[in-house]
Amino acid sequence: MKAAYTVRRLIVLAGLMASISSAAQTVSLNSDTEVRLETISPLTSKTSVKGDLVPLRTTADVIVNGQIIVPSGTPAMGQVSDARAKGALGMSGKLVIQPLYLTVQNTTVRLLGNTSNRGSVSAGAVIGMAVLTPGFTGRSATIPAGTPIIAFVAHTTAVTLP
Repeated sequence: MKAAYTVRRLIVLAGLMASISSAAQTVSLNSDTEVRLETISPLTSKTSVKGDLVPLRTTADVIVNGQIIVPSGTPAMGQVSDARAKGALGMSGKLVIQPLYLTVQNTTVRLLGNTSNRGSVSAGAVIGMAVLTPGFTGRSATIPAGTPIIAFVAHTTAVTLP
């Protein structure tokens, strides 16, 4: 008796899963599709090192055929691809962030692009300060929270929507 009940229950569950999967829709997110991102927290070449992961988020919906595929506010991940602290004689710091991916409906979408910042000091200031102060250093590079990053989908990715 219990075996028959279990079989009926499995048949009902299989039917429900089939109806759910038939309702799902797969949409292609084409390569080179623009994805607008922003940094969530401020970054500086004083503390960031190459390889650090950087949380990002989308700032605009990504729409395909009139349907929102990636909603604004979707979390994304980036990485510090280059970081250099400020140096002596006015050498400025450098910081480059590269978007890596975002996740939509359990599908990872790889991203391309980057944003960078360099601390800068004018040449005249460097020469003048080097003569007057041998310990003069350049500025650290900073990327404030909310800095826009334009990324692009790396390769066409199928996203299954509910």
